[in-house]
Amino acid sequence: MKYVFDAPQDYSFEKVGIKGRRFPIKDITNKTGASIIETEKGHETTIIEHKCDFIYFILDGSGYFIINNEREEFKVGNLVVVPAGLPFTYKGNCRMLLITNPPYYPEQEETL
Repeated sequence: MKYVFDAPQDYSFEKVGIKGRRFPIKDITNKTGASIIETEKGHETTIIEHKCDFIYFILDGSGYFIINNEREEFKVGNLVVVPAGLPFTYKGNCRMLLITNPPYYPEQEETL
């Protein structure tokens, strides 16, 4: 069983201003997902993730999140927690590690 993973080289998805690379961890856990998110401008929409908590660790860059109508700046080294059920978006030029609990599936997301 493999427990240590290199960062994925290929993009798994690209949408609304972001690109992502999913770590292939579903064979060892069905409770958590992990992706590297990259953006030059930010998320182009506001979403509500109905089932997942999103936890972003800022690897590079800066910007701001708007979570439940509250704006918060972020920079390298910050941890941003978006609880399931809250509307959010983010703007900036950055690279982030995204941990989701439970794993993310597109049908759980609502675009506002």
